[in-house]
Amino acid sequence: MDLPESMLALRLHGPGMDNLRLDEVPAPRPGPGQLVGRVDAVLACASDNKIIDQGGEHMLMYGWDLGRHPIPIGHEGCITVVAVGEGLPETFAVGSRFAVQPAVSSGPRHQRERYRDNAAGVDKIAIGYTLEGLFAEYVLITEEVIETGCLLPLPAPEMPSFAAALAEPLSCVVSAQEHSVHILKEGPGAPRRAHIGLKPGGITAVLGAGPMGRMHVEVALSYGPKTIIVSDLLQARLAKLRGGVEEKAREQGTKLVLTVPDRFEEVLASESGGRGADDIIVALGIRAVQERAFELLARGGVVNLFGGLKTGDHMISLDSRRIHYDSVMAVGSSGGDPSDVAKAVALLGDGTIDAGNYIAAVGGLDAARDLVEAVRDQKLEGKGVIYPAVRKPLAEVDGWDGAREQEFLRAEG
Repeated sequence: MDLPESMLALRLHGPGMDNLRLDEVPAPRPGPGQLVGRVDAVLACASDNKIIDQGGEHMLMYGWDLGRHPIPIGHEGCITVVAVGEGLPETFAVGSRFAVQPAVSSGPRHQRERYRDNAAGVDKIAIGYTLEGLFAEYVLITEEVIETGCLLPLPAPEMPSFAAALAEPLSCVVSAQEHSVHILKEGPGAPRRAHIGLKPGGITAVLGAGPMGRMHVEVALSYGPKTIIVSDLLQARLAKLRGGVEEKAREQGTKLVLTVPDRFEEVLASESGGRGADDIIVALGIRAVQERAFELLARGGVVNLFGGLKTGDHMISLDSRRIHYDSVMAVGSSGGDPSDVAKAVALLGDGTIDAGNYIAAVGGLDAARDLVEAVRDQKLEGKGVIYPAVRKPLAEVDGWDGAREQEFLRAEG
């Protein structure tokens, strides 16, 4: 496919929204072992605002001077290969499509002089940070990304681009739940065994029903809990779980209970017989909620701290006697890896999880900055999709599917 000489990219020139600009820049060309992808769809994430706020001081920027070397942001997306450098196998042929795993378990191979201390000790880099991001018409995919398996092929050529882009945030949920571990015994004299994931037949609580919290509910169903209790202050969020997810839970024999924070503890006591929850997933970045979650665990229960706390407000208190006497645990994770994206792509590809339920807004590349601001201001009850190939304003939608995606791409801006 022919590459243009220039393209548009949403680049960060320093900390702060005023330094986030849509620029015309040269379109990339691949070197040996590299490829160039056309960005078919990219989602905005709350993490985008962390790099906007922190700039070169962000933990994944390693002191990078954005004033001298601005970078395109964006890390949740999918691509179609349009140009291939020498030495790549047929797997990466022009026209092949991939979901992107942005976190790369490798040190940088290029531009090391732009990193603090010439990248000494750096063993993790990321797309949308020091590697070119996806809020752009095209993106250079370097050797580190390819060699670590961070491009995941789509299961079918007709898979909608927005669904493939959703694989990255869904992979974070898959990874988080697989970090939960329960120590199980079949009887007093039986050996202990470790079970990875939520406790089957147990009580799972999800605190926060934003888009990531709702993904947690759907993935949690795969472990077969007896009951899932979801708490959120906003009825509009809880309403999104009714219908499809509620029916899915009913079909597999899991009771789905939706409630508000003021009634959560009462509901949990009723559903668990006063025992507490076996798993609590805190999909909120609120310190008091994280602290209280430990007190509401059953013996041997696990708190999953999925929602991050802001620097300066990240220290929490807990009763160490609960750990000692009741064997409760806390786990956490940040992002996923290629295996998690592969699992997420499979769940989205076979319809186990309907990606359209999570889409709340769509737009062209000229609306990318508006989308980032909408996420910052928490104006959307779902994910927003940017299609870099078109120029259209941001528009809120109630659900999304492949047919509507194609119609959106065909229509004139």
